Amino acid sequence: MSTHIQQKVSYLMNKGFTLIEILISLVILSMIAVISSNILQSSLELERTSTSRLAEVRNLNFSSVIIRRDIRQIVNTNLRDGFGNSIEGTFSGNNITKKFFFNTKVNSISNEVSPIKRVEYELIDDKFTRKQFFSSNPYNLDEYISSNVIEGVSEIEILFLNENQWYSSWPIDQNTSNKIPKLIKLEFTQNNKKYLWIIEPNIDYEVQK
Repeated sequence: MSTHIQQKVSYLMNKGFTLIEILISLVILSMIAVISSNILQSSLELERTSTSRLAEVRNLNFSSVIIRRDIRQIVNTNLRDGFGNSIEGTFSGNNITKKFFFNTKVNSISNEVSPIKRVEYELIDDKFTRKQFFSSNPYNLDEYISSNVIEGVSEIEILFLNENQWYSSWPIDQNTSNKIPKLIKLEFTQNNKKYLWIIEPNIDYEVQK
């Protein structure tokens, strides 16, 4: 190799980077860092949103199971108030008060305790609440176990089906006072999302009075 070529190679190896090359490299690295940061932030936000929605769906599914179980295990028996007086209807509900209640079978730890309990569902503030009393005809209506089955409810409509027509209250008249609605419809809004549940009670007999 000639001396001239050796000198040129040595010059190129020892030259290093110019200031412009370094600045261009820094700009490129900064752009890559910004893009990577945005991608990472978007991924984290998407993961948080997905986790939140998944939790909402899971909670709603669990709430649906509870309400459907209670309604499908309805016991068509006479209802009484705290003084022992008969309440009109073996199932009572009203869309104006956003409430309905009935007697249903609830699993009990002891066989000595009746599994039939009164259960009441009511919209309180923005929570659709379940109240389970300690008997089918409780004397003290202030003693119960309460749980919020659906939270963040802004609107709810409760309707009852009889002979292919929906009604906003139950019983409709004297003829339906010993019957259970054919279907119960819950249409509600939670976190700006609308939901519709239609539940069929697993019962087809009338109570004899």
